[in-house]
Amino acid sequence: MTRTIWLLMLLTGIAHAAPMTGVRRIVFCGNSLTDGSAWCDWVVETLQANGHPNLIMFNAGVAGNSTALLKARYHKDVLGVKPDLVVVNVGTVDNKPPEDYRRDLGALVEATRKTGAKMVLMTPAPIRNTNNPAYRSVVYTPVIHELAKQYDCLVVDTQAVFDKGLAEGKEMWGPDGVHHKIEAWRGMARAVLDVLDCRAPLIEKTSIYHNSIIDWVIGPAIPWTNSAPVHLKNMPEDYDPIAAGKGAYPPLPTNTDGWRQYDRKAEIAKTSWWQKCWLERGGVMPMGQDVVPGKPGSPSRDAGAFALAIIISDAEKQTTLHVGGSPPYAVWLNGQMVWNGHVLHGYHPSQDRLTVTLKKGKNRIFVFSNWLFHISLGEI
Repeated sequence: MTRTIWLLMLLTGIAHAAPMTGVRRIVFCGNSLTDGSAWCDWVVETLQANGHPNLIMFNAGVAGNSTALLKARYHKDVLGVKPDLVVVNVGTVDNKPPEDYRRDLGALVEATRKTGAKMVLMTPAPIRNTNNPAYRSVVYTPVIHELAKQYDCLVVDTQAVFDKGLAEGKEMWGPDGVHHKIEAWRGMARAVLDVLDCRAPLIEKTSIYHNSIIDWVIGPAIPWTNSAPVHLKNMPEDYDPIAAGKGAYPPLPTNTDGWRQYDRKAEIAKTSWWQKCWLERGGVMPMGQDVVPGKPGSPSRDAGAFALAIIISDAEKQTTLHVGGSPPYAVWLNGQMVWNGHVLHGYHPSQDRLTVTLKKGKNRIFVFSNWLFHISLGEI
């Protein structure tokens, strides 16, 4: 095929005929509508079962992210994992004029397309508790279509997903009018699969993240109050996670006798449908689901707990430690603090990736948390 014919195909849209060709690493990014939701996992599980078994997923969503905040961390969290396909779902919490939105989103699109990665742009999901639920969709959708045409991206009409669901009498929003019920997750997953030319039935499954550590023993609750408040926005893309927060954590335990085995299946069984996917991905709640009466899975305000995992290495070697979850929490490897997070992170693994050295034999990973953490170890 000559370059001229290929360019003509690109301009006429024929190049989209096989959007998953050459895609192995896929990243979803945005705010809590991506971050805390299972629909991204369902997209990947469905694709894996239908012709793409080696597909690797990263979720780079962070609750509360505007397009500008996503832009600030985009090179680290999204392009840093070398994606072949990026799905961007951002704009619902934006309040900037369309020209500012175009500047910020355009920077993400241009940077991504320069790497050769493909893109899916989702129009902003509507909000129920406003005078005009479709406001952001109306304001920002033309910008998205303009960028998609300029940079050859696929577009998902999220507004149409909600319009269809509401017309069918489905409950699309949770009580806050922003976050979604399961029917909205299904609609968004289906819409993304459709633009990726996958018409197979949706597989509603959330798998354990790559190399996640799920075998933990948990210590007793320790009275603790966070002395370094969480920043409700993200640090610049080059921030140092260890310097991001210096809250005083309890000293590492010297005796773990009598600690309980973390019962992951039991925690999954008694959590809400909303939080279930966090734990299914390999997340750990050392305080358990019963911390706050009447609010299963809520973080403790006045206590925390240590968790311990033992990793056996056949040799001394460097590897990557993937860290995610909800701050504040800290991670120690063989007695040395390697991560201390007070910056808002997502409900999924691999928000930060650190190079660490395992010693030959037994390695001890301690985590202190008052809510949720994910830890995985190894190259992806």
